[in-house]
Amino acid sequence: MIENEFEYIDFLVNTGLLPKTAYSYGRYLTSVSNYLKININRNTISSAQDIKNIIERMSGKYYADSYVRNCGTALRKYLSFLDYELNYFRYPDELLHDNEYIEGAKKNIIVNSYERDRTARNKAIELHGLNCSVCNMNFEDVYGEIGIGFIHIHHLKPLYTINEEYEVNPEHDLVPVCPNCHAMLHRFKETLSIEQLKLLIIKKRSNLNR
Repeated sequence: MIENEFEYIDFLVNTGLLPKTAYSYGRYLTSVSNYLKININRNTISSAQDIKNIIERMSGKYYADSYVRNCGTALRKYLSFLDYELNYFRYPDELLHDNEYIEGAKKNIIVNSYERDRTARNKAIELHGLNCSVCNMNFEDVYGEIGIGFIHIHHLKPLYTINEEYEVNPEHDLVPVCPNCHAMLHRFKETLSIEQLKLLIIKKRSNLNR
């Protein structure tokens, strides 16, 4: 298991690697995890010495030396990712940018962030309102004045799949979601759909009411 594998791959792309190369680094980490039966996370990869120990355990055995070296490179990149995440990560609400409905330009400001369009966001809110599309929460109703106008905007088409600029349709591509539901939609490598998350909530509530 690789903790934050998707974010790691996105970090690699944001730092200049081609997507194909970035995904190959992810496969190297999977090989390490499977072969040594360890989870790849900040507890097991916390220093250069940890990486050295792992490479020594893999050397001269099942994998060719060149493959083991590539695993070492992927591990060092993962350590850099953890350092970046610790020092610079901010939860991706919206990066606002005055422009037309053009999105997709990658930023190096935060992990897994893309240029967001203020006009597209406002249009999505105009069309869909400020209630969460999953749980129906409204921040003004819950928090009063400080919650007025607050909501996250979720892209139904995952932005990591977009490698060039595209024209956003606020009616069909964007939906309002609260931060909790937004985080759960992106909980796994494959983004959940709005309906899938709704069904999970309904199932949980049904079990509690039994």
